[in-house]
Amino acid sequence: MKIALFGTNQHQFSKVYTPEVLKKLGEYGELSEKINRNNLAENADFLAECEIAFSTWGMPKFTKEEIGKYMPKLKAVFYSAGTVQYFARPFLESGIKVFSAFAANAVPVAEYTFAQITLAAKGYFQSAKHYRLLPAYSHSFANSATGNFGCKVGLVGLGAIGKMVAERLKALDVEVYACDPFVSEETAKELGVTLVDMETLFSECDIISNHLANKPELENIFNRKLFKKMKKHSTFINTGRGAQVAECSLALHLLLHPSVTFVADVIKNEAFPYICPLFWCPNAVLTPHIAGSTGREPQRMAYYMMEEMERLNSGEPTRYEVTLESLERMA
Repeated sequence: MKIALFGTNQHQFSKVYTPEVLKKLGEYGELSEKINRNNLAENADFLAECEIAFSTWGMPKFTKEEIGKYMPKLKAVFYSAGTVQYFARPFLESGIKVFSAFAANAVPVAEYTFAQITLAAKGYFQSAKHYRLLPAYSHSFANSATGNFGCKVGLVGLGAIGKMVAERLKALDVEVYACDPFVSEETAKELGVTLVDMETLFSECDIISNHLANKPELENIFNRKLFKKMKKHSTFINTGRGAQVAECSLALHLLLHPSVTFVADVIKNEAFPYICPLFWCPNAVLTPHIAGSTGREPQRMAYYMMEEMERLNSGEPTRYEVTLESLERMA
């Protein structure tokens, strides 16, 4: 079996496809060199025989015409990363299956979020910041937090990440609320969450965590109207997208309500955070988009996709296939 490797960014590609991973993948068949739009014609002979392709961040965008011309036998693309929005449609419309390791990439985000929730419930972020200069205030702030027992946690979005967070929260004595119009009451019951609307979630919960998909229509969905409903000593955690937060409105709310905390791994301008008004708020804690796969974690996505390829080849039910229908709902 010949396996095509698609990629344009060597740095990103090598994070996922380490020598160890490539050795394992090579046990399934002959691997191509890294193929992109610039060397597509040079690899035409190899591609003409490929039924399987693997890729990750930096996957080239191919047209339906290019797919038909250069990849006549291709049956499946295994994408060892999360969102496939920018490249998947031509493959799907050509009858080629697409699989995404979104579930593997969801694992570290869920772990990060669970850790932030447990710390937020203890008032950790602001008490840690103030402890060196104002130990009495730091102690008082922590004692004003809810703690984890009986804490009300609100999850906005119950996709792959939101569901993983809900499962992990079962280990705590917390009440979990969720807002997601695509989730049934039956699924919510299995996850141990109570479905509510967004305004109820913001007004009732001590900790709110965003896991919405990256959709243009969700830009600035978290706005002044919702921030005004937040409780004293509540925390808003954002690992979704920075564009979903009306940053100026939230910054003003944080300055007027110093007991409220914002914990974010994403902001609108991550390349130049100094222009973000939240950067200058003392009750905002920002990390540089590290919730997703870092360190050795990206390799997990490749192993997920190799296991998915094994299921496909053996005729077993697959787990992470992306269809044209599901593409409309995904990030």
